[in-house]
Amino acid sequence: MAALLKKRAVAEFSQVIQEEPRPIKKLKLVQKPLLQEVHLDLTVGTSTQEAVSSLIHLEHHLSQIGENVVNIVRQLIDHYHREKESVVRWKIAHILGLLSKHPQCAADSVVEEIISLLKTEKSHKVVGQLIQSLQSVGLSAPDNRDLHLKIVQLAREHSKHTHHVVRSSCLNLIGAVGSHDTISKDTDQSEEHVSVQTLLISFTQDQDPRVRSSAFRAVQQLHQRGQSIDLSVYDCACKALTDDYEDVRTAAVKLVWILSHLYPESKVPVPESDDEIRLVDDGFAKICNMMNDISMKVRVEAATLLGSLHQVSPKFLEQTLDKKLMSNMRQKKSAHERAKDHYASGEWSSGQKWADDAPKDEVAPESVTLMNMGACGAFVHGTEDEFLEVRNAALDSLCELAAQSQEFAILSQDSIIDMFNDEIESVRLNAINSLRKLSNHVTLREDQLEIILGVLQDFSTTSREALRDMLCDVRVSTKESLNACIVGLLDNLRRYPQDKRSVWKCMKFLGKHHPHLTLPLVPTLLCLHPYFDTPEPDMDDPAYISVLLMVFNAASSCPTMMTMFEDYTWQHYTYLRESLPDLVPVLKNQNEDKDDDLPGSSSSVSSFIQQITQQVENICSMENNTAQQMLQVIVKDLYKISELDSRNSASAECIGNFLQSQLLLTQLMTKQTVSSSCIMDNHTLATVEKILELTKICQHIFVGLGISEIGLIRQTELKAVTIQILTLMKADMTNEKQQDMKQNYIKLIKNLKSYLSSSQCHPDAFTTYIFSVVDDLDINGLPEFITSLQHATTMIKPSAFPIVNKIRKITALINEPTGPTDKPLKFTAGLTLAVPVDIMLENVPCTSNIRIKVWLTLAVPVDIMLENVPCTSNIRIKKKFADQTVQLFTPKWSDFHKLGPLRHRLVTQVLMSHSLWTEPTNVELCVSMETASNQKFKDTSHDNVKQTIDLSKPVQVYVSPKQVKR
Repeated sequence: MAALLKKRAVAEFSQVIQEEPRPIKKLKLVQKPLLQEVHLDLTVGTSTQEAVSSLIHLEHHLSQIGENVVNIVRQLIDHYHREKESVVRWKIAHILGLLSKHPQCAADSVVEEIISLLKTEKSHKVVGQLIQSLQSVGLSAPDNRDLHLKIVQLAREHSKHTHHVVRSSCLNLIGAVGSHDTISKDTDQSEEHVSVQTLLISFTQDQDPRVRSSAFRAVQQLHQRGQSIDLSVYDCACKALTDDYEDVRTAAVKLVWILSHLYPESKVPVPESDDEIRLVDDGFAKICNMMNDISMKVRVEAATLLGSLHQVSPKFLEQTLDKKLMSNMRQKKSAHERAKDHYASGEWSSGQKWADDAPKDEVAPESVTLMNMGACGAFVHGTEDEFLEVRNAALDSLCELAAQSQEFAILSQDSIIDMFNDEIESVRLNAINSLRKLSNHVTLREDQLEIILGVLQDFSTTSREALRDMLCDVRVSTKESLNACIVGLLDNLRRYPQDKRSVWKCMKFLGKHHPHLTLPLVPTLLCLHPYFDTPEPDMDDPAYISVLLMVFNAASSCPTMMTMFEDYTWQHYTYLRESLPDLVPVLKNQNEDKDDDLPGSSSSVSSFIQQITQQVENICSMENNTAQQMLQVIVKDLYKISELDSRNSASAECIGNFLQSQLLLTQLMTKQTVSSSCIMDNHTLATVEKILELTKICQHIFVGLGISEIGLIRQTELKAVTIQILTLMKADMTNEKQQDMKQNYIKLIKNLKSYLSSSQCHPDAFTTYIFSVVDDLDINGLPEFITSLQHATTMIKPSAFPIVNKIRKITALINEPTGPTDKPLKFTAGLTLAVPVDIMLENVPCTSNIRIKVWLTLAVPVDIMLENVPCTSNIRIKKKFADQTVQLFTPKWSDFHKLGPLRHRLVTQVLMSHSLWTEPTNVELCVSMETASNQKFKDTSHDNVKQTIDLSKPVQVYVSPKQVKR
């Protein structure tokens, strides 16, 4: 008793001590000594380097200043007046601009101080930085119009400075905070007010190109801030397109693009003509003209901006794909065009006069449109540019414009398909994806397929995959074109057998989208003869399966095709329908009267599952024997449903696993009383391990469970752990292990309590009691701890599992290797071998936690399909050898390819190695998911050990490590 009182006294004393450090933590948050050190360093001023270091130190700790901003500003300005080095003054001016963003800083006072500093400053760079600090002050006070007017007026006065840095800073300030109501009076014309826009435009003729580019960017800032831009700026921007400096031309192109969006229907005159055209057409032509600019940066900017001009006239769009070559002011024609014109004229050369067959069509110089003017051939030049950045930008714009017009899409498909032969893989991928986006507008011709199908021979897996995805969406015009696609895909399958799954998917959509073109090809594809019986093809041939997938999907829309099938074709259909249900559609065999799929079967199964969950709603109030009999029948039915119905398999299996855990708990409580000594047996521990395994599977394998369902699963886990810890504590264990077990158990209770309280879930009677005595469990000794748990186990009752909306299960499908073979895979023992791995991940919003787990490795091609994988899972490839060796392999993030919002593909190489074996043997390969282990009370020294859950059935691979040759 005295020991107990002493422990409680110590506990109370420790609680009092824990309350005292709280104000100390608050006091430590304010770090005033940092500012005093900077102040002292500035006042000493021993050297320029030390002053700059102090200022840099202050800049890095501006967030820790607190309410001492006014003093810091005062110290910086005082030191500014004493400082002789311009670099220190520049740094002080920079920090003043950063301090102006602090909420405790008075913007008006900082502006007055900076204005006074500008009057005495002689350094150009420091003056420019002071003006930039004024810009920061103006941006920190967006509603202070008087302040904006003052600093804009100051920038107007300094805009006539001789140095370009000062003028550029002034223009940037005016563009950032100026507006139409902040006008400044011209000193040369005292009666005229100059608007902000007029002031900026006047600097577009500045002698320094950096000032000119700053003026154009300032006008763009006005537009981005919602200020209107006059149409008069257009002429100035068009003239700047021929500037000698690329930054000016880049800014001018962007301004022309902005005005084309603001005033698309305005009329602008055509040079040397009385006609007028729309501004968006003229701006589009001028931006197209910049595709011939000498600077790659300007060409990229122009190519990028073209795609968003959707209001341009069709005739200007068509000119972008028509390139006419000119030579010596004379139109240059090909030999065929010259022969055709000569034949049409009816005149032939007599040979008596020199050059009497020379072209007679003289071209007037003023009527010639050279190829570097207007929209003529803009996208042709862009797609043929020497820089891949320009080609990619041109492809993006061409695709965007083609998506707005079907006529232009038809004209542009040749230019896009020509990019399939580009030397850069990223450009080829861009062209393939661009043509896929236009699949609803274009139909591929037979002459285009020769270029397109050539990509299937590319060594790059990504390029081949992208092209097959494109073929899934596009349409072809003739049966010859469709036959060419089939031949190309079968050749791809022969060259790269690892593409089998993707080729099958492509064949599925080709048949689905071209049923009537597939019909005349069926006799050839299936080797049918009207009079003779042909031999039955081999079902192990992937090429034959590819053809069947295409024919079956085409037959779903063309019933005439099914009358041509042989009996063995229907047998093959049944086999493929069972093995590849996602690729083979449902067909009705006319030779059979039975229906394979009954209408409404899925809904009837769903209603049956709902009835089952309603039957167990009151199971907690039943007697253990009655609940046990009911759960046995229900669990058996649910597992049977999960095997027969694929649509409701995940829901049935999840509910079955939970009810199975309740059945095991009920059996434990029925056979024996927890408080008796007979609970300490291996059967009880094995049953508890089975319950924990079921709860772990329910939490990690199934996606879509609600908060209340997760709470029920975790409460079941707590019940099993309680029985486990009682069993283990009755065994012969040291006091230290028992204390560790107790602390782990209390930690588990607190985590569950926090989860249920935050989720607003109501705990059952057992969990409520455990939560009420958790504080006493932490204080009491081991005998009292065991007594409390024994009393809690008397409240354990089975729980019902409510119906959930939609549950999905994480599944993994290993396509390759398919199984054991007679020929072993040989490799040199002790050396490392790379195994190609291809994994499809479904419902994975984040792949940062994805891993590959290897139970030892070999050169085995692996093709794995994963479905419904959550973002918190760690996927492993598990290879288990006879010696039980385990290795973990982590793929690079670059190996994950995003195919959709929740779908990823992992293509990597797993490094594998093993020592010498006396004879070949099979290696079991399966896909598993790594999960963080819960508290293991059986052996507290392995609490951090991670566990795995198998997602697929093991596949055997026959391997044989060879001896090293000496």
